[in-house]
Amino acid sequence: MHASKPTRARVTIPIDGKDEPFSPILLRDLCKCPVCIHEFTRQRLYSTTDIPPEIQVRSVTIVDEALIIHWEHDVPGFDAHHYTSISLDTLRGICKTGIAPGPAQVSLPKSALWDASSAGVPDFGYKAYMHDDATLLNVMDRLHSHGLVFITSVPTAEESVSAIAERMGPIKDTFYGKTWDVRTVPKANNVAYTSADLGFHTDLLYFDNPAHIQLLHCMQSSSTGGISVFVDAFKAALDLYAADIDAFNVLASLRVNYHYEHPASHLYHATKPVIDMRPLRVAHTTYDNLPDFLQASESTRKSLKRSAGAELPSLDVGDCLEKINWGVPFLAPLTLNSGSMEQASSSSTSTRECLNKKMDDWHAAAKKFSALLGRPEGLYERLMKPGECVLFNNTRVLHARKAFDSSDVGKARWLRGTYVDKDPFLSKLRVLEYKSEEASRMALSKGCVDEVLA
Repeated sequence: MHASKPTRARVTIPIDGKDEPFSPILLRDLCKCPVCIHEFTRQRLYSTTDIPPEIQVRSVTIVDEALIIHWEHDVPGFDAHHYTSISLDTLRGICKTGIAPGPAQVSLPKSALWDASSAGVPDFGYKAYMHDDATLLNVMDRLHSHGLVFITSVPTAEESVSAIAERMGPIKDTFYGKTWDVRTVPKANNVAYTSADLGFHTDLLYFDNPAHIQLLHCMQSSSTGGISVFVDAFKAALDLYAADIDAFNVLASLRVNYHYEHPASHLYHATKPVIDMRPLRVAHTTYDNLPDFLQASESTRKSLKRSAGAELPSLDVGDCLEKINWGVPFLAPLTLNSGSMEQASSSSTSTRECLNKKMDDWHAAAKKFSALLGRPEGLYERLMKPGECVLFNNTRVLHARKAFDSSDVGKARWLRGTYVDKDPFLSKLRVLEYKSEEASRMALSKGCVDEVLA
C-alpha cells in the first residue's frame, strides 16, 4: 500500500482511514535505525539540528503496519540507501496525544488523596519485597499514588535500611552520610536527635532538591511516646485551595528561606514557596495563578479535540502540585526576593514595608495551612515496632514524631534512616511497569494463539 504523494511542507499519511499530515523533520527525527541509534547504548548518533531544513521524502510505503520512508536531502553523511521505519502505532499516539509511545511513556498511577479514614496504609513483607519484583512494583506504585507504605519483618541489622532503599535506586548521600541514626544524643545538631516533640516537616528543605523517598527502619522503640505521625500535605493544600484560594496563592507564590546553619561545618540555604507547583504553561504562555492556568488548559484541550481529535486528559489542581516545602525547624528569616525588590523600586513603597506585607500575608496563609495539616481526621499515627520500616514521599507526606521519654532505660528509641532521589525512583518504577505491561501483552498474545490452535 502506498501513501498519497508527499509535499515538501508536510507528508500526508493515511491512518485508520484519515489523511494525517506530518512534518518531514519530525518523521526523520523518529528514526531508530542502527545508523541513527547505537545498538547497545541506545543513544543518538546524530543531532536533530543536523537534519537539513530542506529535507524531503523521496518515497513513502506502508508495509505490515509500518511506515517506510526514503529521504531526499537527508542528514549529511547518510547515503541514499538509508531509510526510516516508523510503526503506525507511534503515529497514532502522536495524533491522539502528541506523544510518541515508548517504554518511557508507561502509565504510572495517579495521585490519590487520603486522610485517616481512607489512608489504608499497607504492610508488605520484607522477604517478598526483596526477592519478588511484583511486590516491589506494588510498593513503588503505592508510594507514587499515596506516598506511604510499611515494610514488616525487617531484620534488625544496621544494613537492612540500605538493602530496602537500594531495591528502588541508589542511596542519596548527604552530610549526614548514606545512612544515619535517629536517637537522642547530647548537644544534638538536629531536633530529630532530641526526645522533644517534632512537628510536621519535609527533610532536607535547605537543599535545592530534597530527597524524594525517605526510609526509617525501627531498630528499637521507646515504651513511652515516640509515636510517628503522617499527613497527606497534598490533600491539605487542595483543601486550602477550596477554602481560601487567596491563601493558597500566597503559599504558592511567596518564596521563603530554609537553612541549616552550623558555620563551623555546614551552611546550607534554599529559597522556595511552601506549595511548589509544576510549570503553569500552556503553549507559549506562562500563568501566574492556578485558576487562569486551569481555565486556559481546559480551553486548549477542548479546542484540540474539536480541531484534531486529540485525546488529552483534563487537569485538576492535584495534577499541578509538585512538592510541599514545610518545616518549622528549618525556616530562616524572611527576605525580599527579586520580584518583591522590583515591586518596591517601581512604587513609593519602601523595601521595609514590602517585607512587612510579605510577612503578614505569608503568616496568615501559613497559619491556615498549618491548621489543615493538624486536623485529627487527617492524621495517620503509628507506634513503630522493631522490624518495621516506613517508606514515604518526603516531598508530599509530611512526618512528625510525638515526644518520648529519653530516660526510658534500655528502651531508647532508635531508627535507621536513608534517602532515595526522585530520578532513580521514577526510572526503576518505569522499568517495572514496562516489564509488567510487556508480560501482560505476551500472556494475552499467547492466549489468543492457544485459542486459535484449540
